[in-house]
Amino acid sequence: MNSNETLYLVDGSSYIYRAYFAIRHLSSPSGFPTNAIYGFIQMLLKLLKDYDPRHVAVVFDAGRITFRTDLYPQYKANRAAMPDDLRIQMEPIREVVRAFNIPTLELQGFEADDIIGTLAGRFAASGGRVVVVTGDKDLMQIVTERVTLLDTMKMKESGIADVVERFGVKPELVIDILGLAGDTSDNIPGVPGIGEKTAAKLIAEFKSLDELLDRATEVKGKNGEKLREFREQALLSRRLATIDCNVPLDVAPESLHAQQPDQEALNSFFKRYGFTSLIKELTATATLATEEYHTITTAEVLETVATALEQAAEFAFDLETTSLDPRLAEIVGLSFSYRDHQAFYIPVGHLQTGEPTSSSCTQETINQNEAVHRQTGFDFEQPAPPISQ
Repeated sequence: MNSNETLYLVDGSSYIYRAYFAIRHLSSPSGFPTNAIYGFIQMLLKLLKDYDPRHVAVVFDAGRITFRTDLYPQYKANRAAMPDDLRIQMEPIREVVRAFNIPTLELQGFEADDIIGTLAGRFAASGGRVVVVTGDKDLMQIVTERVTLLDTMKMKESGIADVVERFGVKPELVIDILGLAGDTSDNIPGVPGIGEKTAAKLIAEFKSLDELLDRATEVKGKNGEKLREFREQALLSRRLATIDCNVPLDVAPESLHAQQPDQEALNSFFKRYGFTSLIKELTATATLATEEYHTITTAEVLETVATALEQAAEFAFDLETTSLDPRLAEIVGLSFSYRDHQAFYIPVGHLQTGEPTSSSCTQETINQNEAVHRQTGFDFEQPAPPISQ
């Protein structure tokens, strides 16, 4: 595998809950709740636009019954049932991911974290890089030199140093911290009276949970008593908190390719749920999707490109001129690219076959585009500044 290849694994469950609570009281014209659907789509679109992943998959939880509930029936038992208005949005979310032609994965008996950990390990072992798109701190335990976490809402990518800053230990020891401190959100008990800070100090001193428990008599006071009393509970808690990176998945991570979205299916989906703004965005994207390199020769397509540039997080820009001497040069054309392997050339000083784009039309369209001004400082209407001799 090419070491430059990157696999993006989206923690679907994390995204769905964040979307649900971030946007409230949104529904389709028919009254169907759409807040989680819409928020999830926006998060997914941001990932696709900003990172243009070649390898990507969205991973979902298959249900609440897993091997962890077999080990400890109280696992996650403190969580309230999924709200009804969220539950009915789950299948439409899966549907829209399929319409984007993005692979989805889930497996009965395992959580999304386990699937993510397994795929991340396989892809990294074959020489690739993995970015796990999530807001879940539990996944910090799988971070390596080749595996990082990305929170697109905070635009923060976390590596080994960030894990050490968060937990006080390296990623491979995060499960030892959770074994001691537990995790209230998952109802993992840990050792009563020991929190994350104390756990980090103990693990730093004894190097591992196993060593700490074997030498618990060396720990003075109540902490020592608790460690001896709740030894088995600490080991169980670590097992519950450990992501299973050996899930029996019949899929090669290299096969998780991003494909062109099904424009017809997406358009139908967006219409059904009243996502008017997404329909407009889809139309603009579809207009540009048929070729990778384009010469813009009509005002209509030029307007579409200008809109796409305005929506892009960043883009590259270059001028084609008649001379390398800026005092003598006249503009022949403009080049733009806002994603890998896709570029646009706008001729302004020569004619192409077909209907030519007039220079005045180009000037007007580009001068009205704030993104072009902001990123390039280019303005047709302003003369070039004098150059000192």
